[in-house]
Amino acid sequence: MSRARTLSPRFRLAAAVTVALAATTAGTLAGPAAAAPTASTSAAVVAQQGARDAAFPFLNSALATAGPNGFLAVRTDDVVWTRYADGSSVTFPKSPAVTYRGAAGADVVVASEGTRHTIHDMAKGSAPVVIDIPYELREVNGSTLVMVDPATHELHLVSRAPGGEVVDRKVTGMPDGVPWEFYGSTPGTLAVQTSAAESGFHLAVVDVATAATTETYDLDRYSGFAQVTPDRVLWAPATGQTRIVDRKTKRAETLPYRAQVVLGGDWLAITGGDKVVVDGVTYPNKPIVLKSLKDGRKVPLLDLASIVAPVGDGTLLVSGGTFAQGQGLFHITLGSDGTPSATMIGDARNPLEMVLNGVNIPSVFHFDGSDKRVTWDANQPDLGVALELTHVATGRKVSLWSYYDTYINWKGYLDQVTGAYNGAYTWKMTAYPASGVGPAAVKTGTTTVERGTAPRDFNDNAQADALVRDSSGNLSAYDLSQLRAMGNSPDCQDEGCPPVVHDPKPDVLGTGWDSYTLMASPGNLAGSAADDVVGRDRDGVLWLHQGDKQKLLPRTKIGGGWNVYTQITGGSDLNGDGRGDLLATDKDGVLWFYASTGDAAAPFKPRQKVGGGWDAYNLLTAPGNIAGASGGDLLARDKDGVLWLT
Repeated sequence: MSRARTLSPRFRLAAAVTVALAATTAGTLAGPAAAAPTASTSAAVVAQQGARDAAFPFLNSALATAGPNGFLAVRTDDVVWTRYADGSSVTFPKSPAVTYRGAAGADVVVASEGTRHTIHDMAKGSAPVVIDIPYELREVNGSTLVMVDPATHELHLVSRAPGGEVVDRKVTGMPDGVPWEFYGSTPGTLAVQTSAAESGFHLAVVDVATAATTETYDLDRYSGFAQVTPDRVLWAPATGQTRIVDRKTKRAETLPYRAQVVLGGDWLAITGGDKVVVDGVTYPNKPIVLKSLKDGRKVPLLDLASIVAPVGDGTLLVSGGTFAQGQGLFHITLGSDGTPSATMIGDARNPLEMVLNGVNIPSVFHFDGSDKRVTWDANQPDLGVALELTHVATGRKVSLWSYYDTYINWKGYLDQVTGAYNGAYTWKMTAYPASGVGPAAVKTGTTTVERGTAPRDFNDNAQADALVRDSSGNLSAYDLSQLRAMGNSPDCQDEGCPPVVHDPKPDVLGTGWDSYTLMASPGNLAGSAADDVVGRDRDGVLWLHQGDKQKLLPRTKIGGGWNVYTQITGGSDLNGDGRGDLLATDKDGVLWFYASTGDAAAPFKPRQKVGGGWDAYNLLTAPGNIAGASGGDLLARDKDGVLWLT
C-alpha cells in the first residue's frame, strides 16, 4: 500500500478500492464512497495490498483531467477515476465502441457510444445521466456537453435539466467558420477556435450559462492551446510562445514560452519541450516553473513535469517526479508565505531515474536464418534502448536501437551488413529515458556467436566471401551480404526495406600479395576449420596460406615448378572426398587435377591429367556444386565470351 500524504482532508491517497463498471449501461454508477464492500471486494483489496497498481492506480497511466475531488487517468486497458480523499477508484473498462472524456476542473466523466452519452458525476456518486442526441461531442464543460451539429457546423451546449428533460442550446454570436478546437480550462467558460476560408482563424470565448459568445479574438495561425480565466485570455501564436490578453483593457503581451495562468490568476505555470527557458534562464531537467505576475519571482518545482491538469480551484495536478521522491502525482498550491510548492499526493514507488532491472540476452547466439531477440526489464515504459555488440578478437561492432518497443532483434550482422563472426562478444545496453531527464542506465555483459563454417568463408562467419587483391597488394575478403546490399535501393523508406551499403568494409587478410602471379582458393586444404589460399610467385613456387578466423597465417612452401601453368583454380570437390581440389592449365592447354589430402605439409596428391584443349578457355573457376550432381563443377569461358559448365 502506498503511504498517505496528508495535504488537507481531501488530498490524501491511501489504499485503493477499485470498482469495475460497464460504463455504457444506464444503471446506477455508485461512487466509491457509496460502494458497499462485499466479501469478494474485501478479499480483492486484501489480495492487492502491496501491489503498486492497487496502492496507486495512477501508475503506468496518463493523467487526463482533474477536479476538486479526484482525477481521471487513462491506462492501457481502462480509464480510472481516483478520489483524493481515500485513494479509492472507479474503473471504466475500455471498448472499441466507447470513448471517454473528462471535464477539466470538474469531477465529471462522460462515456460515449455513438450518439449516446452517459454523464457520471464522480463526486456525488449519483445515478448517471444519459443523453442521446445526433451531434458530435467535442468537449465537456462541467456537466454540459459541448457539441457540433455535423449538418450545420453549429455549436450547441447540451445538458439535462433537473426535471429530466434534455436542454439543447445553440451558441449565439459565434464568428465565421467551422468550430475547430475546444478548450475548457474551467467550468462555466469555454474557448473555441474556429477556422474560415476567407477570414482565417478566430478564438471565441463562450459563457456556458448563457450559451453566448462574449469575446472574439483574431488569430494569425492555428493555435494548439487556449485558456480563459476571469481576467485573461491566452493562446499560442507560434510554437513555444504564449499570447496573453487582459480581458478588460485588451492589453496584449507575447511571451517566449508556453504558459498558463494558475494559482488565483497571480502566477504563470511554464513548462517546456526539450528544455525550459524562462527570461534567459535555462532550468536543468524539465521542471514546471511558476512565475509571479506581480513581482516576477520564479519558482522551479519538480525535476520532471510530464502532464499538467488544472484542478478547478486554481491549483494544479502534475504527473512527474523528483530524484529525491521518485515518480508520482503532485499537487501545486500556494503556501502560507505565498510561494508555490509541490506536494506528492500519490507515490508511484518508482525512481525518476532510469533503471535497467535486467537484460535477457542469449549466452550463445545460433543464427539459423531467423532474427534473435533481446529483451529487457526497465522501470520506465517510455524509453529508447541502444545495444552495442563488439567482437572481441576484431573490435568490429554492431549498434542496434529500439524506440518505445520492448525488444531488439539482431539479424546476425555487424556494421556494414557483415555477417557476425564466430567467437566471443561483449555487449553494452544503454537505456535512455524518453523524458530526457536523468542519466541513462547501462548494463554490460558477454555472449558468444556460434554459427559454424561455410565454403569460401575467410572471416569465420559462415558466409561466403569474395577475395579481392588491390593495387597495393592487399588481399581482402568481402562478405557477399555486403556486396548484395550495394544493389539495394536507397529510395526505399519502408520499415522492411533491405539494408543499403555504399562503402563496403572488407576484412584485410594480409599484405604483399602482389608478389604472386596466380592465386586460387581450393578450399580447406589443411584440415582446419577455415578455407585456405594458395599463390604462385614469380619464381614458379606455390605457397599455402592457411585460413585462421579473420586472417591468413604465414605461408608455407608447397613446391616449385608451377610456372608451367597459365591458370589455376580450386574450390570444388571434384572426387567426392569432401575436400576442395585444385585444377591447373599448362601452356600446352592440358588441364591437370590435384586432389587435396587435408595435410598442410603435403596438401596435394600427385597430379592427374584431365585432358587437352583447355587453351580454348581464357578463364576457369570452380564454384562448387551448382548443377546438383554428386560432385563439384567447373565453369570455363572461351575466347568468344561463351561460358561453359563442366
